[in-house]
Amino acid sequence: MTFLNQLNAQEKKISIYLLIGALFFLLFDYSIASFFHSLNYQTKLLFGTLTHFGDSLYFFIPTILIWLLVKIIKSKNQIINTISEISIFIFLNILLSGIVTQILKHIIGRPRPVLFNGFEQKSLSIISFDSKWHSFPSGHTATIFAFIFCMVLLFPKIKNFLITVAIIIASTRVIVGAHFISDIFGGALVAYLSSIFISKNLASKKILFTAEGEKLIPNSNVNIISSYIAMVYKNIFSLYLNFNFYFKTLTITLLLSIVFFLFPSLDITVSGLFFGQDSKFIATDSDWFIYFIRKMLLPLLALLVFFVPIAAVIKQIYFKEKILNIPVREWAYLFSCLIIGTGVVVNSIFKNLWGRARPNDTIQFGGQEPFTIPWLNVDYCSTNCSFVSGDVSFFTLSLALLIIFNKTSWNVFAYASILLISLLRIMEGDHFLSDTIMSFIITYVIIKGLNDIFKYFPEDLNLNQLKRFNSLSKKESNSD
Repeated sequence: MTFLNQLNAQEKKISIYLLIGALFFLLFDYSIASFFHSLNYQTKLLFGTLTHFGDSLYFFIPTILIWLLVKIIKSKNQIINTISEISIFIFLNILLSGIVTQILKHIIGRPRPVLFNGFEQKSLSIISFDSKWHSFPSGHTATIFAFIFCMVLLFPKIKNFLITVAIIIASTRVIVGAHFISDIFGGALVAYLSSIFISKNLASKKILFTAEGEKLIPNSNVNIISSYIAMVYKNIFSLYLNFNFYFKTLTITLLLSIVFFLFPSLDITVSGLFFGQDSKFIATDSDWFIYFIRKMLLPLLALLVFFVPIAAVIKQIYFKEKILNIPVREWAYLFSCLIIGTGVVVNSIFKNLWGRARPNDTIQFGGQEPFTIPWLNVDYCSTNCSFVSGDVSFFTLSLALLIIFNKTSWNVFAYASILLISLLRIMEGDHFLSDTIMSFIITYVIIKGLNDIFKYFPEDLNLNQLKRFNSLSKKESNSD
């Protein structure tokens, strides 16, 4: 109680909130655990990767190395020394919360979800050294929240973002079946109380913080670091905003590719959401909504982007009339987007040469081929392969269609249709998430590039000259 009396009003509110939350979720612990236990392993795969970010070694090693490096160089720069103090703050907070967590784990001896799901074991095993009885509180949660609470106290302006990251990582412990919800609250509470205890002690020694009444305020050196980080972020973001469309798109594509490279299980997890207990994907071609999208809307879109442009050119050449009052240049632009973007680049080059196996054909979903990351040129599929999605590319042409109709304000409907067809293709097990994203980016870049090129062409594409050439050719053939 003496320690609790040292907390200010806000700290007491947060502590009470965490305690109430732990008690509240304790009532739903077993039902939530049963739900996540029933999920297939494909759905859990990404969360199994993310959960490792709560491992204390990921924080202990960097903080110790930073502290040692500063000690070795013996720098007199206050900012560098402040960085060393921050690393020690993080190290001590994770260490203290880890020690408290381990003591509580061994004393309480709560069974993990694996014991409950297998044998409906709910009773405690007081003073247990078996890790299967070390469910409360969550050590990974205590670690990630200990780090995040340090950052929140030092850089309060970004606290919402930081806490969101902590919640996401902590929740993976429940999803993978390692902990109950109340274990997460317990770990977060331990980390919070630990961070308050250490920060108050540091403030008493005028390290990192200054005390203003009940509040702890980061000192001037911490504020300088915070301002410098904010300045670097603004400069990078401003630099990005000054990039042209193609450089921005390249940057986004590279970042997304890095994400799929670092977290290859992201594709499997998203597809796993639609992989049923019968070892089949939940959607098929026989479903009415897929039939409607692929067998009715798709042919209609094909009519607009393939046959209508051809008819427009023919009508312009022989009858000097426009279809829907749209210049032949615009129809030629739309037709070029189809042929070059969806036809050549997407279907002929990527789908036929990249050789990525479709989800249905991978080992993870009952097939025989290995899963591969996007952009990797493999030979697990001969033709019409997974990377990239032809249907998504085709629906992306709706953006070009709206350009020639001068209805770009309707783009939201086009994006909705692209999102819908992407979801359906994933639900069918015919494409991974990365297939749909990269298909959209590739096609959209071609649409934008061709639009930039065609705007320099005359509206009639000099078809009158072509007609005169045809008439001259006919006269010469008649004279012969």
